[in-house]
Amino acid sequence: MMMNWISIGTLSDIPRRGARCVATPQGKIAVFRTTDDQVFAIEDHCPHKGGPLSQGIVHGAAVTCP
Repeated sequence: MMMNWISIGTLSDIPRRGARCVATPQGKIAVFRTTDDQVFAIEDHCPHKGGPLSQGIVHGAAVTCP
């Protein structure tokens, strides 16, 4: 599990209830922003369907598969 911080831009670069995909040497990371401006990041890969989680739907602090 990667636990390092890297600068990827500003909070306003990610829409509320939206996501951005960031390429890292370890793979693609989906970065999400909630309606109350919390940010969380996970591997950009849905374990159910294999699609990119960055294209999923943000609700609260969770993401629904795309």
